[in-house]
Amino acid sequence: MIPSDQQQSAPHEGLRERRRRRTRADLHATTLRLARDLGFARVTVDMICKEVGVSPRTFFNYFPSKEAALFALPGSLPPALADRFAGGQGQDTDAVLRDLGDVLADHLREGVPGPQELEDTLRIAEGVPSVLATFLAQCEAVERDLAGTIARRTGTPPDGEAAELLAGIAMATLRSGLKRWSQARDHRDGPAECVRDSFTALRALLGPAAVR
Repeated sequence: MIPSDQQQSAPHEGLRERRRRRTRADLHATTLRLARDLGFARVTVDMICKEVGVSPRTFFNYFPSKEAALFALPGSLPPALADRFAGGQGQDTDAVLRDLGDVLADHLREGVPGPQELEDTLRIAEGVPSVLATFLAQCEAVERDLAGTIARRTGTPPDGEAAELLAGIAMATLRSGLKRWSQARDHRDGPAECVRDSFTALRALLGPAAVR
C-alpha cells in the first residue's frame, strides 16, 4: 500500500480543513496529469505550482517531493481502525488475517483513486527509479506501522518475526487486491471488496479450515 495524508471527512470539518484536502488533491492530480502528458522527468515543482496556483513553499507543506505528490492512496490505518483491529478477538493467524482484511478494506473506502489513475501511477513508478524508490519507501513505512498494530493484537514484539511476517503478507495481499481491481473490466466491485476477496483467498490457501 501507498501512504497519504488524506483523512476521512468529519461532520465538524471546517473550511480550512476542506481547503487543505482540496489543495492536496489538486497538487496530486496535476502532478499525475503532467507526468502523463510530458513524462515525469520533465515535470518540475514550479510547473505543478503554476498549474495549481500555489507557491513552492505551499507545495512542500504537503509533499516532500514531486515523487511523493504522485501518490494518493490511503496510508497507515487511522487510530480508530487500528484500535478496532488491536482489540479484536483471537490471536491465531486466521483470525488476525480475517480482521486485517476487514480493517484494510474499510480503510480503502476513503480516498482511493480511480482504477485508471491507479494504473497510470503504478506504470510511471515502474519506469522511473526515483518514483519507484519513493513508492517502496512509503510502502515500508506503512508496513512497519501495520506490524506494530499486529503486535498490539497478538502481544508480540513489534519488531518480532511474527508481526513483521504477518504485516508483509497483509501488504502483499492488499496490493494483489488493488491490482485485480485496477485491471478488472467492469469494476463492478470496488477496491474494498476486491481486497476483502483477496484476504479470503489467502486464508483459503492456508488450509481447508482457514475460512470460517
